[in-house]
Amino acid sequence: MRIDTQRFGTLRLNANQLFLFPQGLIGMETLRQWALLPDPQNASVAWLQSASRGDRAIALVSPRAFFEDYRVHVTRRELACLHMQPGAEMYVMTTVSGHVGKLTTNLRSPLLLNLSRRLGCQVITSDEQPIQRSLPLAQAAADSMVQSLRKAA
Repeated sequence: MRIDTQRFGTLRLNANQLFLFPQGLIGMETLRQWALLPDPQNASVAWLQSASRGDRAIALVSPRAFFEDYRVHVTRRELACLHMQPGAEMYVMTTVSGHVGKLTTNLRSPLLLNLSRRLGCQVITSDEQPIQRSLPLAQAAADSMVQSLRKAA
């Protein structure tokens, strides 16, 4: 599969490299196939690139890299679309937004990825997590992350 993207140029991916989000993402429900790509300039950032819209890429981080005590509180019903089985690996990722001097992540609606089945879903936690929580970054890391985000715009 060939994907012409704004951020990464032309990508050639196999279907088994894509994640299927059966319900899409909040605000992008019709976009269901996504590739998870590392940021070439910042190891803390990954990008969720739409397979059908080259202009849609979302910056993600692992929230536990910044907030050790972060836990996702959701119902079993919300996890059903992931078809989790014993021993399956799951990633928890959160979106990043912001500007110079203030980067935030959305802890309230994380993305959950079943690596074994290549399935994903975005959930809204049942506890009171913040929609915008400042990322505690050293200035050099913050500058690098802002540069990565700017290239996406």
